Amino acid sequence: MTKPSGISSGLDRGEPRLTGLRRAVGAIALLVAALGPWLSQPAQAAIFKDADIQSLLDAGQADDLEKLASQRLKSQPEDAQAIAALALAQLDLADPAALRQNIQRLEQCVERHPQEASCSYALALAQVMQVRSGSKFKALGALGKVSDLMQKTMTLLPDAPEPRSAMQQYYLALPSFIGGGESKARALEQGLQDPDQVHLLRARVAASKKDWSTMERELRAVRTQRPELLLELRLSWSDLGRQWMHNGQHAKAQAWYEELIKNQPQQAMGWYGLGRVLDAMGQYDRAVTAFERAKGLRGAEQLALDQRQGIALQSKGDKAGARAAFERAIAHRRASASSVEDCKRRLAELGAAT
Repeated sequence: MTKPSGISSGLDRGEPRLTGLRRAVGAIALLVAALGPWLSQPAQAAIFKDADIQSLLDAGQADDLEKLASQRLKSQPEDAQAIAALALAQLDLADPAALRQNIQRLEQCVERHPQEASCSYALALAQVMQVRSGSKFKALGALGKVSDLMQKTMTLLPDAPEPRSAMQQYYLALPSFIGGGESKARALEQGLQDPDQVHLLRARVAASKKDWSTMERELRAVRTQRPELLLELRLSWSDLGRQWMHNGQHAKAQAWYEELIKNQPQQAMGWYGLGRVLDAMGQYDRAVTAFERAKGLRGAEQLALDQRQGIALQSKGDKAGARAAFERAIAHRRASASSVEDCKRRLAELGAAT
């Protein structure tokens, strides 16, 4: 799932699109004695009340979420939670028709169910995705509506980290004269009782200032086991590792991604990031293996694994393997336009199959 595109960072088709999504954790124990260790924890809330939908979002399983939401809508076309879930699961589809249809459904959902936070949240992210492909003038015109939807979601779900996180990214992406700015982003920390959420918000502010040492310190301070915050953590963790990679700090980036693999072993993102670093280091065989490992893990469908694997194979001189990987990447229904363009260019470089 995406780091919600227009609001989140890391949209090079190597990062999940629903980055905007954060989920809730934890069931209430039945016995007072069992509740003891948790009584001092802050309140937790979810974008979705439906536990099945929420768990798939937490895991980043966009294809499974899409399937579940589609099945629900066949039997219950007005199911507000299913409408929002389908839209979020399809945010990064290459077919623009799906986005247009989802926006129409979400607008109707917001009108019919004004207290359904998931529809307001999903509509804000869908509109950001839509304006990304349009003109800057159109994008500026949509800012007010996106902001209003996010503010509404925060009001409906004040304890949910997802809308607050997305709102912060919105503020950091815009200059103060059109409603953004660091001061507004920092103000979102006020009233939070969960220190891990505060660390994550501060890490993003540090990233916006390219203060990588502070970002690292804030991320290392996170101790959460809340699924919605673990998603946020791995997104920001991956962003920092990629920055180190681009800065030529390959050993540091490699260790960083290996730590992510250790801490979140069921997630594909750690292996994906490690593969990119290994490729940058010229360790092409190990990079190919890392990308292959990622393919069987959660969130793999939203990562540019075939494209990156093809690049590593091309670099090591395996033309046939690279060609097959690039063709798979082009056929991927979640492939971004930039990914498809790059793969087509590389196929042309490789020439016709012999």
